[in-house]
Amino acid sequence: MSDDLTPSDYAILLLLGHENREISNTELHDTYGFRLTGSLYAKLNGSEYVISNTQRRPYRHRLSAKGAAVLARPLAIDEEQADATEKRTFRERVLWAALRAVHQPRAVEQPPAPDTRSLDKRVRDAYAEVADGPGDWVDLTAIRPLLPDVAKSELDVVLEKMLDAPDVRLDPEVHRHRLDRAAKEAAVRIGGEDRHKLAIGMR
Repeated sequence: MSDDLTPSDYAILLLLGHENREISNTELHDTYGFRLTGSLYAKLNGSEYVISNTQRRPYRHRLSAKGAAVLARPLAIDEEQADATEKRTFRERVLWAALRAVHQPRAVEQPPAPDTRSLDKRVRDAYAEVADGPGDWVDLTAIRPLLPDVAKSELDVVLEKMLDAPDVRLDPEVHRHRLDRAAKEAAVRIGGEDRHKLAIGMR
């Protein structure tokens, strides 16, 4: 940001950059409540931040290439760079902060890319993440949280289909008294029986 620009100067450049066209004083007044005249007009034209067409009234204004270059640079708000006799008032600091927020909005966090793996592959990867090794028995309570975007009914269907693979087993918990509520809710019902444990890699 150029050192000779005040918050009001910068706001006008930002406005003209937003309009991205030649705009008359009449339209500025009707739309934004001010006209670019007097010392402000003289300063911005004299510094070549704004180009004004004064061949006829009302005067018309547009952002110059130099003004566009100012807007293209990050807007810094550094009180230490200000002259000691030109310390910014609270009102000016608030205006600078607002201008910076408008001109340099925070980047929007992009959603994660969709998982393109098949659900069968995701189950196998989840199993590998928590199992001690191939063929190790793993409770479904450890598998389901690793697939939070998959509905229970959808995962149940895939688990049942995976039984067609020779290396996959789904068994009930033999010691039923050990089952807590979470284990019962995580079970998949196959052939009229609740299965609580998964093993992949058995031969």
